This record gives sequence, C-alpha cells and structure tokens, in this order.
Amino acid sequence: MRTFVATLLVATALLAPGRLPGQSAVARWTTEHQRDVVDEFLTLLSVPNVARNDADMRRNASLLGDMFRKRGFTVETQQVTSGAPVVLASLDASPSQGVLTLYIHYDGQAVDSTEWTKCGPFAPCVHSTSGKVSLDAATRTFDAEARVYGRSASDDKGPIMALLAAVDALKATGSKPAWSLRVVLDGQEEGGSANFRRFVAASGDKLKADLAITLDGPRHPSGRPTMYYGVRGSAGVTLTVFASRNDLHSGNYGNWAPDPSMLLGRLLGSMKDEAGRVVVAGFYDDVTPLTPTEKRALAEAPNVEAVLAREFGVARPERPDVRLEQKLNEPTLNVLQMESGGGFSAPGRTAIPASATARLAMRLVHGLDPQKMNDRVIQHVRTQGYFVVVNRDPTDAERLAHPLLARADARGGRAATRVSMDEPLAQAVARALTRGATTPVQLPTLGGSMPFGEFSEQLKLPTVGVSLVNHDNNQHGPDENLKLRNLWEGIDLLASILVMPRPAGTPVRSSGALP
Repeated sequence: MRTFVATLLVATALLAPGRLPGQSAVARWTTEHQRDVVDEFLTLLSVPNVARNDADMRRNASLLGDMFRKRGFTVETQQVTSGAPVVLASLDASPSQGVLTLYIHYDGQAVDSTEWTKCGPFAPCVHSTSGKVSLDAATRTFDAEARVYGRSASDDKGPIMALLAAVDALKATGSKPAWSLRVVLDGQEEGGSANFRRFVAASGDKLKADLAITLDGPRHPSGRPTMYYGVRGSAGVTLTVFASRNDLHSGNYGNWAPDPSMLLGRLLGSMKDEAGRVVVAGFYDDVTPLTPTEKRALAEAPNVEAVLAREFGVARPERPDVRLEQKLNEPTLNVLQMESGGGFSAPGRTAIPASATARLAMRLVHGLDPQKMNDRVIQHVRTQGYFVVVNRDPTDAERLAHPLLARADARGGRAATRVSMDEPLAQAVARALTRGATTPVQLPTLGGSMPFGEFSEQLKLPTVGVSLVNHDNNQHGPDENLKLRNLWEGIDLLASILVMPRPAGTPVRSSGALP
C-alpha cells in the first residue's frame, strides 16, 4: 500500500504545474488535443519499420520528414544506396539560448505477428484496463493508464511523437522553443546504426550543439523522470557443443551417444554461481569504479525491488542483496537463444541431436574491452575441459580426439560510454524535469546500448540521455506498448527542456547561441 501511495504521489506531481511559465498551459493543451496526438501517433506506428526492409524504412523517413516540416522544421534526408537513411530536422530559434541536438531512432526490432495478443505489430490499437478502446468520433480523451500497442510504440517512436506535440503545444500556448533544435533520426539503431555512423563521420558539423540529448530507454520503475549519463556496450559469443557427426536414433543409441544439450546446459551453468554472479575469470576486473557523485545518485534513486518482483513475477532476482540501479553499472552475461534438434518449431523427432548451440550476449560497462570479454568467455570454456575451435567446424580427427568439443564464434561489439554528471547544461535539464519536490532519477548508465559515444566522444559534445517511456513496455518483444500517461507527461517534460534557461557562464559550443 505504501508503494502504491508513493507511486500515486509521483504521478500527481508530474501532472501538476511545473516551475517554468507555460507548463500548466502545455498540460491543458495536451488534454484538449489527446485524440489528435493519438491519431497521428497511430499513423506513424502503422508504417512497418524493421530495419532490414529498405522500402519500409524509406516510407518511415518520408513520413517523418513531412511530420517535422508541418512544424516548421527544415528537413534533410541522407542519401544512401542501402539501409535506412538518417533524417535531420532543424528548427532555428530567434533569439536562441544555443543549440540542442536531439537523437531518436525510428527503426524497431523484428516481429512475429502470431505472438501479438492485442493487435498486429503494425496495426496499432489502444487498450485500457477494461479492454480495447473505441476510436470512433466520440472518443476525444483517454484514460491515462491506457496503452498504445504497436512495434516501436515505446522504442523509439513514442519520444518522436512527444517531441512534435511539445513543439505544437508551445506554439499553441503563445510560446516557442528557446533553443535552436537539430533532431537527428536514426533508422538503424537496432542493427548497429551503420548509416548514422557514416552520417556523423561525413556531416558531424551539422550536429554540433551546446548539448546533445538522446531520447531513448525506459524511465525508472518508480515513474519519476529519468536521466542517464552513459550507455552499455556489447559483446557476444555463439557456442556450439558437438557430440557426434550426425543425429542418432534415441532408441538405438540412447545411453551410448553423448547428449549435446545436456553438455551445453552444464557448460552454461558453470558460468554463474548460485546467486547469479558471473564466475568467468576476470569478468569484472576492468570495470571503471563509480565516482562519489554517481554513487550518491544511485543511493537517492527510489528502491523498486519489491515492485519489480511483483510486476514481473520474479520470486528472487539474481544477487538480491544488490539493487538494480547498481547492477546497471556491472557487465551482464545472458543466454539469448538455444537450439538443438531443430528446435520446437521443427517437427518432433526421436533422435539425439549431433550438436547444441547457444547465443551468449554481454552488456558491457565503462572500462571493458569487447574483444577481451569475448576471449574471457572462450577461455572459460577451455577451463571446463573443452577443446575449442574458433570460427570453424572441428575436423574428424578432432572429433575423435576430444570428448568435450566446442566451436566458438565471437561477435563484434562496442565499448560502453559514460560521461560526468557534473555538466552544467545536463543539470539544467535536471531542473527542467523537476516537478515540485519530485526530481529526476539520475543514472550513471542506461541498461541498453545506443550511439551515445558518437556525441560525447567523437563530436566532443556534452551529452545526456532522457528516458520518457514506461519501464514495463515490452520493448523488443510482442505487445510492445506505451502508456498514455507517459506520452502526456513526455510532452510536458520535453516542452520544459525546449524552454529551459541557459545556465550563466556556460561556454558557447555552437554558433546558434546569443553572445
């Protein structure tokens, strides 16, 4: 009950008038225009956006260009021969506090429509706790707890819609952005952002700003506005354990042929202790320690362990003595896929499979080298008695010589990025997100990965992330959703950022600021 009351107080504080002039007017405008915002959002979600389909991604880019031009932005679309283009939308303020570059991605993860239960991934719908919401002409407002279902509703088209509506709301209430805006829309974030990285290398000057803000990731489970100062990197290894040259009849050769699935299960189980801590040698050795400021920020975040356990049906999390916020600053090791015998999607057969495969993924934190982490996992396999071949199948001689035999295929990865929490413009964002006594949760590291370092390291820009969407949004999975409360609050929060004052004495890093 205490947790429920605290959550309710947070939600009430967010909907209350804020500290900057015009915020209450923005909230009123949003209430009056809920249906218009939802209709435009559903149109955007209706365009399929799996990045490997170039034609669909170009449709997205074209629609997004039209949506930004409608608000007075000038739009440039990257010319590419393949893949999704980068869209750059610019809006100059006069007078201007400076330039803000906002990063959002418009691609989404692949879908299996048979797994979606509310509506198709690209036939978005609105559901409340009582069922599907009618979108007839009489529906003008929505229950704030209702959710929009569709691929990329939260990751990451929701922030695009919130930003556009924030610009609309400021204009309609007699205000306007105080900062010149450069909105860069990435169409390949879920697949490595290759075209975005090319855009930065060739046209990075167009993104120069006083502050870069990435709009991605879920808000803290407490519901409070959330900021982050870094993102995780990635690495991964696919392991295949071999038992025989081919599948063998389970009756004729059961109790004789080794079962690779059993072998693989034991091998994977050797990588973590009973509490869930990774026991691969050196796994945590190179992690950059948190600063006193970062430790203090984590300690100030609300404790949501009980809430998460109840919401996700988890009786005991890994290492329950350590809070989630702390674990976000440690590397992870997880098995994302396993396969043997053709998998459950194949017709059942009574044969012991010849091999079993698992795809391991690591989320890295600051200080860790992807190649070194992959090497540590492969070395752990060797310490378990396995003869390991790398990036190739074993020979017949190797099969006969080694009872424990595995193939390792290391995947490329990226290092993690983290910046200081003490950047004055980032703290100006924190003040803009504050509602009364409710301050944003500030995390040193977001759980996911994205092109954060392109701004903070390659372009040398002060960079911060802002999360808007609900934490229980099913991103990357079926029934991805955005809670409408988060959309309405996101409009208000982004409007606050767009009109925030520039802190006195901050250096001018762009050509768009007043002298």
